[in-house]
Amino acid sequence: MSRFFTAALRWAIIIFWVAFTLLPLYAAFCASLTKYENLGKSFLYPADWQWSNYIDVFTRIPLLSFLRATLIYAIGTSLLCVLLGTLAAYAFSRFRFVGKQTMLTIIFVSQLVPQVIIVIPLFLMLRDMGLYDSYLGVVLAIVSTGIAFTVLLLKSFFDGIPLSLEEAAAIDGASRIRILTRVVLPLSKSGIATAFALSFFTGWGQYLYPLVLTRQAKNTPVTVGVARLLDNQTPWEIVMAATLISVLPAVIIYMFVQKFLTRGLLLGAVK
Repeated sequence: MSRFFTAALRWAIIIFWVAFTLLPLYAAFCASLTKYENLGKSFLYPADWQWSNYIDVFTRIPLLSFLRATLIYAIGTSLLCVLLGTLAAYAFSRFRFVGKQTMLTIIFVSQLVPQVIIVIPLFLMLRDMGLYDSYLGVVLAIVSTGIAFTVLLLKSFFDGIPLSLEEAAAIDGASRIRILTRVVLPLSKSGIATAFALSFFTGWGQYLYPLVLTRQAKNTPVTVGVARLLDNQTPWEIVMAATLISVLPAVIIYMFVQKFLTRGLLLGAVK
């Protein structure tokens, strides 16, 4: 009886938590299928089943352009974070140099700095460099704050790889770059996949940097583009439809990398 009660309680907590988590998405789904004049009349189910809202959203705003810019920011951020983060993490893991611990502390603390504090200095720097309102400028801004977690995550993976493997490769004449690419990276696939996925989601959900650092519609991501619909007469059915459409690519990518992501986070936590 006690075991049955424990299992029932566990399942009750899980079901409650899942329902609590999905409730905002369900409310957004109901609103996206409701006519503007009927919004708020029913929260349990869509009042109109107005599927045409999902077509109208593409005529009301340049959603495809917003999604393309979002994808560019997400992929650019993840590629740069993994490339630069791998080199930095390997250096911190394998080399001894003056100020190493201080630099690691600075990298850790940099994660605690709110974006709103540094967005104006970043805006001035990118403007002077001629990168304001460009894909590259936004990607560099996101990478500047997002790479810290990538470095710390990959360093924990590299620390867990035995040095004897690299020493054996060095005895066979392998260079440092060859050791990194042929020995270390293949053994860190879960960590690299995890870093890539988390960096992708970071770039996908950015709001403040693109809001300040872009002006043209073609450089505007979906987060900023949808937010600009908000005013005194916000078309909430269009906002909700655009929001759910913008979430789909990230969800699909998450389903593909879920196995690597879970394993990578667990291994990183253990190490």
